[in-house]
Amino acid sequence: MSAIRKNIVCEKRNKLEDVIPLNGPYTVAIDPSNLCNFRCNFCAIQYKEEKLNFKKQFMSFELFKKIIDDLKAFPEKLKVLRINGQGEPLLNPDICDMIRYAKESHVADYIETITNGSRLNPSLNRKLIDSGIDRIRISVEALDREGYQKIAGVEMDFEEFLANIEDLHDISGQCEIYCKIVDVAVPTEELKNKFFELFGKICDRIFIDNVVPLWSDFDELNAVVGKGGGYTGRRSRMLLCAHILFTVLLSTLMGMSLCVAQIGRESLF
Repeated sequence: MSAIRKNIVCEKRNKLEDVIPLNGPYTVAIDPSNLCNFRCNFCAIQYKEEKLNFKKQFMSFELFKKIIDDLKAFPEKLKVLRINGQGEPLLNPDICDMIRYAKESHVADYIETITNGSRLNPSLNRKLIDSGIDRIRISVEALDREGYQKIAGVEMDFEEFLANIEDLHDISGQCEIYCKIVDVAVPTEELKNKFFELFGKICDRIFIDNVVPLWSDFDELNAVVGKGGGYTGRRSRMLLCAHILFTVLLSTLMGMSLCVAQIGRESLF
């Protein structure tokens, strides 16, 4: 069965003007790891870490549990809890226990993570599904071994990568498997079709994201990303980013932040 070609967008969205001030955030992202095993040439966090000079570390399970316990104080559950941030979440050895603890604490309607998929294997796949996670987003960086070396700076056994995603999908049950790639990685129709052919039968949802420059002081990275049209394919100037009104990011690096781009620099919206 082929995957649905559709981005993840909530179809039952509230107009913020009708609901703010909120009783609590709609979405909380908890960053379990600011370490990453990739050095993608478009990522300011990992590729240009010498400019950031921050400590690479995992979030401890104890700190994670405290955050989850504190979230129970909100009068309403979160709509989404994202257990990922500025690194690769599956590097954290406690990741499955973290997801299970959050799930059993009933603090969110939906729990998901975003991963580069490189750590997936039959053993970890089963632990992830058993943890009760609702969605796993897999960020695909390229369509072959050579592409991964060029874009992510890693040697990737691409056939094994595909096989591990297929295994995850086969046992996923109620967990949605979502594969995505960015438009600059598949600039031609031929490459777009290849992406859909390779991944369209081993996930539930698939999409090609449009991306835009993010970091105001990383011109070389902005040049890599290009001048895309954002997630919708349409770029427009916004006076205010709405995400800061309903989203919070919690990490060992920044503490609490309203924006992933808020690491000592100006954000561009």
